[in-house]
Amino acid sequence: MLRKGRNALSSFAHVSLNIALALASTALTLISGNWIFGVLLVILSKWRVIAVRPRYWWVNIKANLVDFIVGTSLVFMVYLAGTDTINAWHYILTAIYALWLVVIKPQTSALFTCIQAACAIFFGSFVVAVGLAQFNPVFCGIASFVIGYGSSRHVLMQGDDRDFTLTTFISGMLLTEMSWIFYHWSIVYRINMFGTSVAIPQLPIAAILIFLFASKGYLSALKHDGKIRADAIVLPVIFSVSLILVMIFLFSKANFDV
Repeated sequence: MLRKGRNALSSFAHVSLNIALALASTALTLISGNWIFGVLLVILSKWRVIAVRPRYWWVNIKANLVDFIVGTSLVFMVYLAGTDTINAWHYILTAIYALWLVVIKPQTSALFTCIQAACAIFFGSFVVAVGLAQFNPVFCGIASFVIGYGSSRHVLMQGDDRDFTLTTFISGMLLTEMSWIFYHWSIVYRINMFGTSVAIPQLPIAAILIFLFASKGYLSALKHDGKIRADAIVLPVIFSVSLILVMIFLFSKANFDV
């Protein structure tokens, strides 16, 4: 009985601290009017990454890349939503970060592993397309490579094959190439929601669609001893490719430009 009480207290403390992190990172960003302080808090929350011998730092950094990408991206998105006044998107993004920390991040199943990687790809690519658009494309490329590398590694780590260096490198380069293309052809879709306008760039949409059929293939391989069944990926491939082509050729007019 005492052990159950301690476990319940420990779980409550864990949830409370994670919610406090989401609230504090947003509050610091809004109060300071700068994204740096919110991002620093996210980095400080990962203190356990370096609370080991230095030889394990690089391994821990790679293992925590997805969590770091999601956390810093959501903080930056809070900043992009404006810091002059509090609006609905500040609450939504804070709630998403709390949901990530409390519900999504702790899961270890193959499905949730893909969902975690998808979150890193979408939110990370969003920040690359919007937040880094005014900088040199080299920065977009570096950030995109880290996102692609970290997300693919996060998924492949769950499998039996440990020799996935080439795959993660190709994934990073693929997202880098996509970011370079969309950097020179920066199209956003402006949607009015919750009394404010939100700009959704094409890059995260295209990236998440490609990840959709890639993850379906991975899940199929897990279920069938490393073999990808055609019926598991045909529909996702058709859907993703069709939607990307429609988006590029029918919804890329100049009035959508940044």
